[in-house]
Amino acid sequence: MSSASVVTLKAVSKSYFGQLQVLDRLELELKKGDFLYVLGGTGAGKSSFLRLLATEELPTQGELRLFGYDLARCSKSTLRSIRQVVGFVPQNIKLIPDLSVLDNLMLSVQLAGRRASGAQGRSRAGELLDRLGLVEKRERMASTLSGGEAQRLAVARALVRCPELVIADEPTGAQDRDFTWSLMDLFLRANTSGATVVVATHDREIIRRVRKRCAIMKNGNLHVEEGSGPCFF
Repeated sequence: MSSASVVTLKAVSKSYFGQLQVLDRLELELKKGDFLYVLGGTGAGKSSFLRLLATEELPTQGELRLFGYDLARCSKSTLRSIRQVVGFVPQNIKLIPDLSVLDNLMLSVQLAGRRASGAQGRSRAGELLDRLGLVEKRERMASTLSGGEAQRLAVARALVRCPELVIADEPTGAQDRDFTWSLMDLFLRANTSGATVVVATHDREIIRRVRKRCAIMKNGNLHVEEGSGPCFF
């Protein structure tokens, strides 16, 4: 994928059941290498917003473009190619329980196609498992992991495919401080390598220590703060 603009939202709204509006005319542009925090209280619309970016849902109204392609109009093959370069960490972690930890990672590599396949993908999987304290559990079934371990595996699964767009919904919520910073370091490394990163978080310490651009979501509206100064929420 190649486009000066990685994410473009124009008057994007999202409703459920034809009447429950959760996002209201959002405007946003993110370029290659941008890093954005998404902040806001429970029910503000953050998860719905991130699911749109991850191509899991489409807007009810407005235009959503990823890598220059309008998701409502692109072909199935183009959508598949877009999904191969997106790494998504949902709040509701969806591991495949009857696959091993390593096989969950390698499936992500396979779905990403040639860009992350072969020996390089397996090597990257091993590196991520080691960094996240999971290497000794690589042959265990994913169903045996604790909540914190499952969350770290979900992050590894998103990053192992070397994505161009990383989207993470509260990725450190089940972690202690050490693993919180291990995860943030991985997101920052991906960003330094050129990936566009969007992280929803409630963790004020992360925001204070790792200064990046912020977007505040409230009542379905998105206000993007300029610069990378302190975020107020």
